[in-house]
Amino acid sequence: MNPINDAHHEIIVDTHRRIENYFKDRPECQVERKMYSSSSNSNRYHTIVFATIDDSKMFELVFAEHIDTRGVKYE
Repeated sequence: MNPINDAHHEIIVDTHRRIENYFKDRPECQVERKMYSSSSNSNRYHTIVFATIDDSKMFELVFAEHIDTRGVKYE
């Protein structure tokens, strides 16, 4: 998502930093991470595909305040 103001930009930067540190501190966590750009609205989207459900659940717990699955359960 593109920032809408300075405060929003700081939230994005902080969240990105936390995610990078999360994976740096857990080299055993196997993931595939990709970034996509939308041509229709110029937003960026990040996807993370985990090798195991356990790793995805731990990530979900750590970043629960930032994750919106829109009601979809990945189990």
